[in-house]
Amino acid sequence: MKSATALLALCTGISHQEANSFSATHHQPTIKPIKTTISSTQLYEQPINLNQLLGTASPATMQNYNLPRDTIADGLSAQIITRLNKAVDDTRETTEIILVPKNTEDHFIDTFRVEIPIPLDSPGLGIELLELEGGREDGLGIVIVNDLVPGGNSQRALDEKTAAQETIMYGDSISAAELILRRSGSTTEDRTDLLSARTECLGYDSTVGALGGLLSKLSDEDGGSNIVDATMILTIRRLRRRPQLQVKLYYPPSQDLPPETIKLLPGDNLRMAMLQKGVKLNDPLAQRYDGKPTGSGNCGSGGLCRTCAVSVMRGGELLSPQKANEKKMLEDTPRWRLACKSWVGYEMKEGEISIQVNPRQW
Repeated sequence: MKSATALLALCTGISHQEANSFSATHHQPTIKPIKTTISSTQLYEQPINLNQLLGTASPATMQNYNLPRDTIADGLSAQIITRLNKAVDDTRETTEIILVPKNTEDHFIDTFRVEIPIPLDSPGLGIELLELEGGREDGLGIVIVNDLVPGGNSQRALDEKTAAQETIMYGDSISAAELILRRSGSTTEDRTDLLSARTECLGYDSTVGALGGLLSKLSDEDGGSNIVDATMILTIRRLRRRPQLQVKLYYPPSQDLPPETIKLLPGDNLRMAMLQKGVKLNDPLAQRYDGKPTGSGNCGSGGLCRTCAVSVMRGGELLSPQKANEKKMLEDTPRWRLACKSWVGYEMKEGEISIQVNPRQW
């Protein structure tokens, strides 16, 4: 491992040589290549945007999913992702290296941004970095935040943040950085410059070099002239545990089945999850909305037949909100939801959802 008590001499006064003179034991990360395919074929009539369906999670909610320190260092890995675009006019491959959890079942990588004002008389970040994996000739590795330098720019900026804003903590990985420079123009208007660097899955030296290259513009004789203020925006990636939702299913008395609970994750579609668990969801007694006769089958998640309707007795706030069409179809039964149009984990919250299956049979 390699660490330094500051990111750059610009922040704390130690020399760059001193900052890199700490003893280091390099561990070369095993980077697994993966190929995925992006296809124009959709499972639904309209493309599904989970970020839009699940809404915006508050930082206060996301703090509930932070992991203990001793879990983070051993829980990170790196993967090479090659994406194949199968669009008619584009067959190019794009490759990138991303930070991933080793335990994908229980953990995920969250991404957010943190804004840090950079005083012109103290142009540094004040972040202590820790290299978990590195020593590769290609400069790849895994570097995390070990601590914030007391009194440094990052610490001062985060001290002023509210509970509604994310902070930087141990185990965070800096994925990218943007330096915004506002300059006074020779005329009446100011000019804004944007400089950026990608640092995801780089080793310590490469990370410091990339971030230091941005900050050096503040003191560059040519680039540093006429700067009025500077702000660094860091893209942070954090290992967190996955929220879990317990969906308790109650069956009609005529089916003589005991209640059961299935565990789902945010973003799971209620209909697909229930069918995969073997739940007999589609109700042959459902009155269809698409004009087809009762008992003529389901519409395949089109939201037209109402055969997958369920009655939500508790936890409705944990489901994605209804769209206009679903509201219209179920306006006479306000507790009902179309399972095919319901995604669990709204705003990334966890909890319990209780539903009645085949509500027309109760």
